[in-house]
Amino acid sequence: MATLGMWKLVQLFGRLYGDKLYLLPYKTSISNRQMLLIRNISRKRRYFKIFCTLCAFGHTLFCFASLCKPFFTRKGQTDPFLPGMSEAVRVVRVYVQILAALLPSTFLPMSYVIAFRPVVAEVILCKIIQFQKETQELTGIKTTHKHLVVELGMNVILWISFTMLLPVVVTGLYLQIDPLHVVVVRTAEENNTILPLLTRSMITLLVAYDIATAGNAFFIVGLMVVCSTNDMIQDLRCKPSFRHDLITRFKEITLYRKLFLWNKYTNQNFCSFSVPPLIFFGISVVVLTYFGTIRMWGKVGFFLYLAVPALSVFATCFIVIMIPYAARVLEFSENLILIRLGETSVSKFERKTWKSMRPLGIQKLECGSFSVCGLCKTPCYAGLDKAN
Repeated sequence: MATLGMWKLVQLFGRLYGDKLYLLPYKTSISNRQMLLIRNISRKRRYFKIFCTLCAFGHTLFCFASLCKPFFTRKGQTDPFLPGMSEAVRVVRVYVQILAALLPSTFLPMSYVIAFRPVVAEVILCKIIQFQKETQELTGIKTTHKHLVVELGMNVILWISFTMLLPVVVTGLYLQIDPLHVVVVRTAEENNTILPLLTRSMITLLVAYDIATAGNAFFIVGLMVVCSTNDMIQDLRCKPSFRHDLITRFKEITLYRKLFLWNKYTNQNFCSFSVPPLIFFGISVVVLTYFGTIRMWGKVGFFLYLAVPALSVFATCFIVIMIPYAARVLEFSENLILIRLGETSVSKFERKTWKSMRPLGIQKLECGSFSVCGLCKTPCYAGLDKAN
């Protein structure tokens, strides 16, 4: 389940990216095991987060447009903005443009949720402690599962992304390999002013920290959800001794329905539009970082080169840790349903009820499913409160 260490990491994440960078509108209560949305947040702070998200979206589009530019220019024609550029610098700049286009595309949906629909993350995380208490009362299991590898991965990625991002971005700006350099260099030379250079540096830093916030939020929230769901279903599946009580069996059915509504709300409001970009662009980033680890050797400074293998390690850890836990949700829920259908002590009504249940898991967008929460403005988690 969501351990105390995970909630402490959520609080640390809020302090680093919320209190210091003003990119998170949440406050974490460790005693209550909840992440609460700050309702009375200032307008400047709210607009600042929206501005960062829009900058990340515009910067990503610009990188894709820059990558498409060679297809519309004549062969052998030099770039008028960057005359006399060496081949090594050209290779590094193209690589940085590809990475700057793919990496933000992976986490832009999470940035959108934090900026425009922040209540979604609050609803998803605040229901975990309620389901954990109901599962413990139902099964009698009071000990919590330990996820030391998950907590260690979350802690390492959180600290390194926060401390190393600024020097890496500043080094890239100094070496003039950032994507916005091709636009700013001519403007600064013609107008003989430093304002374009400051604007370029500010936008690059805002985009970098916004994507780092979204990536850490995706990693932390996703792992907390899948770990908690796996542990609760595993406790229900591995504790058959209480099944002789009819009232207890009905409580288990009610709890599974609540978990299904919670899972449906998560899929409709987040997973349906965030998981496909995560899989497609995330795998592309992994392949690109491994390629860059080999290709960039000797072409950039040693300190800047270390960012490429470090990013490849983080991307690999993200996939290696996240995907197996997410796959177990579907596996454990299917096994739970099959076990309940195979028991001989259940009534005909209970067997039909379990037969109508669907397994939990991450689902992509289905036709018409998003309109439940998006168009009608009716929150799916209302059914969770009615079921209490």
